[in-house]
Amino acid sequence: MDWLNEYLERSDEVYGIGRSCPFDIPFYKIDLSNIENLYKAVEAFNTDFDLVILNAGILGEIKLMKEWSVKELNDIFIVNVWANKVLIDLLEKWAKKIVIISSGAAVNGNPGWGGYALSKCVLNMMVSIYSKEINTPVFAVAPGVIDTDMVRKVISAEREKFSSVERVDKSKIELNEGVRKLVKLFDNLDKFESGSFIDIRNVEID
Repeated sequence: MDWLNEYLERSDEVYGIGRSCPFDIPFYKIDLSNIENLYKAVEAFNTDFDLVILNAGILGEIKLMKEWSVKELNDIFIVNVWANKVLIDLLEKWAKKIVIISSGAAVNGNPGWGGYALSKCVLNMMVSIYSKEINTPVFAVAPGVIDTDMVRKVISAEREKFSSVERVDKSKIELNEGVRKLVKLFDNLDKFESGSFIDIRNVEID
């Protein structure tokens, strides 16, 4: 998700970790499936943050639940759940707010999205639990259907076999529009209770 450009255009100070970054910002290159290296990545910055956005995620294949192996599911959980758990543990002492990008898939239960949907459902519950255990406000946000590489992978799936594909294709919005909506929501998180699962399609921000 191209948040970086939106924040840089308003002269915010931005830091990042991940596989790659097209912007000239303090950045730590890392594969989030390597959990142990997350500690080094966070310690490299050693600064306070007004907002932390945890956006990394793996979609996995679009296939029936019975076709998923436990190893495949665990590979998705490492990035979508456990890496986020470690990052919350490391960052909550430095962050004023933490947002984790969830998905409507966490509650919709559409066929074909097994690994991704399960991981996002667990992620939502983890956010709820953390909100009761730490002082830093933490939120799970579903960004809606934004035209990204992940969404394009979904809509390339077999439509006769997976009924949600057609709906996803018809409801997707342009990337810049989606990012602007999300940044506006992030600027207004004080209106929501810590631990909330916020689907941006179901809220209106003045």
